Amino acid sequence: MSQTEVERCIGRIVTDGEFREKATRSLGTACYDEGFVLSPRELALLEHLDFQCFAAVAELLDDALRRR
Repeated sequence: MSQTEVERCIGRIVTDGEFREKATRSLGTACYDEGFVLSPRELALLEHLDFQCFAAVAELLDDALRRR
């Protein structure tokens, strides 16, 4: 498992609403388009996450920490 890529992906889900929406529709496509190199197992595990929880966390972040 590539912990760095997993962390980059999760960080992007939290800080980038557009990426989060795309990932909600198809995490594999979103990751591929952004160049994240994740194994099939990593993708499968990440697909089971509740992306709405990440959206709630994003709302708590200062705007300076979120992508525009």
